[in-house]
Amino acid sequence: MTFQFPDSKALWGFKIFLNIIILGQAGSGKGTQAGILAKRYGLDHFDTGKLLRQVARMDGDLGREIHEIINVKKELVPSRILKEIVQLRLSDMPREQGIVFDGVPRNSEQAGYFSETLKEFGRKIDKVFFVNISGEESIRRISFRRVCKDCKKVFIMGKDIRKETDRCLDCGGEIMHRIDDTIEGIKKRLRVFEEETMPVINSYKREGILVEIDGGQTIEKVSNDVAKNIEIQ
Repeated sequence: MTFQFPDSKALWGFKIFLNIIILGQAGSGKGTQAGILAKRYGLDHFDTGKLLRQVARMDGDLGREIHEIINVKKELVPSRILKEIVQLRLSDMPREQGIVFDGVPRNSEQAGYFSETLKEFGRKIDKVFFVNISGEESIRRISFRRVCKDCKKVFIMGKDIRKETDRCLDCGGEIMHRIDDTIEGIKKRLRVFEEETMPVINSYKREGILVEIDGGQTIEKVSNDVAKNIEIQ
């Protein structure tokens, strides 16, 4: 049974109990769309980066290890740690709570344990959305992206802020251009996405649970396209 949601926000607050994944290239707006879905339908927003930062502040072996990796070495966490984070979050959540997973899994290894971990908690992946944009659009968008050094809020130059010396509108922190948001850095991430994440996306497509969305549209149009493709199974 498929619910077709209108463009109006009259149905916001309608709660669904699905496990949804949103994937997309750098700059596709997948994080923004995950946030909208979470608010619109009462889903838990599984923001991997945010969860890792939270655990890194916790006392314990896992927290200290993650702190060393992301704050000291400035590296990506290995899959085994991401698996622990998924298990930790799911163990603290009622089974009937729907979830939107933001940007994970990123490769076939993660996809395998991700599916198995969900099964351990009586869950399954119900729908996967691929917010697709071109490489040129990815580079254009990220070239204008800035982030607060303290609270990590994202801003768009020329829209949210006007000059490099502007401060964060939320916490007053310093606004910076992420080191990996250079053109070469973006191109590298796009190559990794094509090599590692596209096979995952194609696998979900073969399973019949993938919906591709044109990410080049406005945020509102993308979110409405996502909403129109949600199925209550």
